[in-house]
Amino acid sequence: MATSAPLRTLEEEVTCSICLDYLRDPVTIDCGHVFCRSCTTDIRPASGGRPVCPLCKKPFKKENIRPVWQLASLVENIERLKVDKGRQPGDVAREQQDTKLCERHQEKLHYYCEDDGKLLCVMCRESREHRPHTAVLMEKAAQPHREKILNHLSTLRRDRDKIQGFQAKGEADILAALKKLQDQRQYIVAEFEQGHQFLREREQHLLDQLEKLEQELTEGREKYKTRGVGELARLALVISELEDKAQQPAAELMQENAVPDQWQGKSIAREEMARQVVQDTRDFLNRYPRKKFWIGKPIARLVKKRTGEFSDKLLSLQRGLREFQGKLLRDLEYKTVSVTLDPQSASGYLQLSEDWKCVTYTSLYQGAYLHPQQFDCEPGVLGSKGFTWGKVYWEVEVEREGWSEDEEEGDEEEEGEEEEEEEEAIYGDGYDDWETDEDEESLGDEEEEEEEEEEEVLESCMVGVARDSVKRKGDLSLRPEDGVWALRLSSAGIWANTNPEAELFPALRPRRVGIALDYEGGTVTFTNAESQELIYTFTATFTRRLVPFLWLKWPGTRLLLRP
Repeated sequence: MATSAPLRTLEEEVTCSICLDYLRDPVTIDCGHVFCRSCTTDIRPASGGRPVCPLCKKPFKKENIRPVWQLASLVENIERLKVDKGRQPGDVAREQQDTKLCERHQEKLHYYCEDDGKLLCVMCRESREHRPHTAVLMEKAAQPHREKILNHLSTLRRDRDKIQGFQAKGEADILAALKKLQDQRQYIVAEFEQGHQFLREREQHLLDQLEKLEQELTEGREKYKTRGVGELARLALVISELEDKAQQPAAELMQENAVPDQWQGKSIAREEMARQVVQDTRDFLNRYPRKKFWIGKPIARLVKKRTGEFSDKLLSLQRGLREFQGKLLRDLEYKTVSVTLDPQSASGYLQLSEDWKCVTYTSLYQGAYLHPQQFDCEPGVLGSKGFTWGKVYWEVEVEREGWSEDEEEGDEEEEGEEEEEEEEAIYGDGYDDWETDEDEESLGDEEEEEEEEEEEVLESCMVGVARDSVKRKGDLSLRPEDGVWALRLSSAGIWANTNPEAELFPALRPRRVGIALDYEGGTVTFTNAESQELIYTFTATFTRRLVPFLWLKWPGTRLLLRP
């Protein structure tokens, strides 16, 4: 709405000629001109030393500046009138309710008394009570507080921006991590699908080979059966003929070998008769031989060779799958921990290294004082670190004098020679052989070898885990029911220390045994730490603290904890 002419004239009268705005806290100077108080403070002194009026250029003294209260009230009324003209009905009432008025004079509060800390109207400002006090316009008094608020608000806004930046970066990091996890999920699915496809193809390949071998064996079986039936029929005919001859009267049987009548009485007859008898005897043996009959080979040499090769492939498959499983279990699920031995639990027959990670066996008992935690009869020792949760893994290296690569190669060569000899015995010349007394003599040698193996088994070592409360005094069986889950190793073989012992046949003799403990899952898994082949798994329910366990009664052998 346009402003009316009288109101516009009044506005010009109450306008400061310096700031060109309504007079705020109007004051008059020596020449009578009126300005805002804040504008007069901005007037700089002239060359004469005193400030001059901007309108008439007359000098004035700042100490003579006096407020014009009536003009201040007029400015307030003009502003109110101007606002009222553009106000909607009802706005006036609301503004009157929002505007704080002086309780004594019912005037609008314009000033702030710095001495008393009170809001003042124009009349309170000129009253005897507040005239000597320092009173400033409310806007000016609020300015420092507003600046503090604005400064603090700026600080809070910066903090907000930083938090938003951190939050945005954190959200980006989380999204990147989630994206990485999703990629890894897809990678796992793809890798396992590829692995499954590879295993399915290898499985089908082996099954196809097996089916082909079965077919060849079935065809050979039919040929073998047909040949055998024919040979049995021939032998049945021979047997029947001989049975008939055996039933002949003596005269008829001997008539075939008798001398003809025309040869009777001649000397040459006797000689011819002798030759005839010998010839008839040879013909008889040729016609009815004892050994020269067909026994055949039930399986063709080539098929038997392929069958043996297929068995080798199955062993390789078993070994590869065990190594694969052992490596995945160790690398993906278990945490490798460093363990040491507890010297207070070590038997007097054992000697520990300074770092408590190596143990050797001594045939002489050492140590006069027995700790309460010490094994007294059994050459055992426990680990110093125990476990009550989680999946942990450590290794035990077996250092044995004489365990060299050449020894293993020699064993493998001997096994190969035995297999060749066995194969030659199977693929003989096809004739039946009879037993001899040498086989009975060999039985005694085998019994002596078994006794020697039993003596070797007495020198062995055990690696595994045990309850920290395991019994340590007297002769112990050290079985799972006693709180010990361990493997026993010796030169003769490997056994799971169960009741009864279970002999194990790993592909390679382990020089470093991996021990994987899954406390919550209730398993103790042993692997060949070098080839990753699975050796044996104990299953149990664990309720007490478990510690590493070593037992050594094997001169020239050391057990080392790794890492």
